[in-house]
Amino acid sequence: MAYRNSAQFGVLRVVAAASITSTYALLGAELPEMAVAINFKNDTNGIIYISTDGINDMLAFPPGWGEAWDVRTNAPNTVDFLLPQGTPIMIKYSTEPTTGSFYCEVLLAEIHT
Repeated sequence: MAYRNSAQFGVLRVVAAASITSTYALLGAELPEMAVAINFKNDTNGIIYISTDGINDMLAFPPGWGEAWDVRTNAPNTVDFLLPQGTPIMIKYSTEPTTGSFYCEVLLAEIHT
């Protein structure tokens, strides 16, 4: 039996500084598939917050900061520790950015059971 699980890069999500507000807004579409890894890059001059519920600040990115999250590292099974399909990625500013953009890159998982 052939191994059928795979991963693919999702569509790049980018928002310019002028479009980021002080209220949470969706950054691109909700995740179309489960995600294995996600990467954020703040190329703005403001502090940017991330949320998946649109209420709570979950991650903070100072100017020029980026982080990659491999959510499945050391998982006991291939379907463990994935960001769920349909997860919204929302952003807002803490200090208003005036230059640059904010980026989100996603590695999507296709799990075949």
